[in-house]
Amino acid sequence: VDLPASPATWDSGYTSVADPAAQPDGIVSVLEQVSADFTRMEADTKAQEETDQNVYDIDMQNSKIEKARRAKETEMKTQERKRVLEEQSVLQSKHKEIKGELEATQQYMHDLQPACVEGSSTYDERKSARSLEIQALTEAQELLQGAFNGTTPVSFLQQRRLRGAA
Repeated sequence: VDLPASPATWDSGYTSVADPAAQPDGIVSVLEQVSADFTRMEADTKAQEETDQNVYDIDMQNSKIEKARRAKETEMKTQERKRVLEEQSVLQSKHKEIKGELEATQQYMHDLQPACVEGSSTYDERKSARSLEIQALTEAQELLQGAFNGTTPVSFLQQRRLRGAA
């Protein structure tokens, strides 16, 4: 097969790293360049991997610390929730008690309304009734004191006996 010196698709001739006339040096120089590039890339890669490993270790340590912090926070919030629920339960039972007392007081006030506020008697009528009641109680007290002392005046009981005998 006969190849032309410059194929039709190439715009320019081949230019290599070294002189085409000195082929053994050209290939060796290409291999030396490739070896140097590989050594440099290997060193860069190892340095990058070491840096990445350090960053990974730091991130993992930070993640462990954050995980422990969040676990403790969750525990504390769970305890706080439990305490708040217990307090809520106590407050609800107190509210129920107080509401019952309020209803009883309101019912009592409602029951007293006709007798105390809307009463059919006036103040003077109630005052005179109280005075009569106090007078009757005073007389009864005097009678009882006399009965126990042995000096009983003619009293209600004696009058009754007298009436029964007649």
